[in-house]
Amino acid sequence: MNCKHCTKPLERKRFNGRLEDLSAFNRRVYCNRACMANGMEGIKVMSDKNSRRQSAKVAALVCQSCGAATNLQVHHRDENPQNNAPSNLRTLCASCHRRCHSPNYTETGERRKPCEFCSAPSIKRGWCFTHISRFKRFGHPLAKKKKTASGWVLMLHDGQKWLPFPLNKTPAPAWDDYAPTVMRSTPRRRKLGSKP
Repeated sequence: MNCKHCTKPLERKRFNGRLEDLSAFNRRVYCNRACMANGMEGIKVMSDKNSRRQSAKVAALVCQSCGAATNLQVHHRDENPQNNAPSNLRTLCASCHRRCHSPNYTETGERRKPCEFCSAPSIKRGWCFTHISRFKRFGHPLAKKKKTASGWVLMLHDGQKWLPFPLNKTPAPAWDDYAPTVMRSTPRRRKLGSKP
C-alpha cells in the first residue's frame, strides 16, 4: 500500500513501543498528517452549506435590486444552491431576498403579483385581502352577500351571473344529545384527619 499523496510505501507505526494494529494500518490512506493535509486541500464536499459559502465569495458590495449595503445575501435564480454559475447568482439584501422567494411576488422581486380574481395586489394564496376575507367568512373567495327582495342571500358570481351559494350548515343536534350523562358512583375520599 502506498500513500495517496506522496506515493511512498506505508509502514506500520509504533506507539509507546507497541506496533500499530493491523486493522488500523489497513484503513490508513496517508503516511502522516502533513501528507493528509496536502492531499485533502483541493477536495470540496458538495453540500448546500459549502456551496453557499463558495457563492458568498462573489457577492457584490450593494444589493442589485434596491442598492442597500447591509445584510447582503446571494440569491440563486434557479433556486439550486449548488449551481454557482455567475449568471445564476444575484446579490440582494435580506428583505429583497425574502421577497424573491415569496410566492406572491414576481421573480424579479419588484412588485406583488395581482390577485387571481381581480387586479388588486395579492397577499396570500395569490388572492387579495377582499377574496381572502370572503374565503374565511363564507368558504369561497367569490361568495358575497347580495340584497334581494326577501333579504340578504349569499351568492356566487361565476363571471356572468349571480348564482345562489349553498351554505354547509351543520344540522342542529337532537334533544337526546343534551341528555345528562350517567355518572358512575365512586367512593368519596376522606380528608386527612377526619372521622369516618
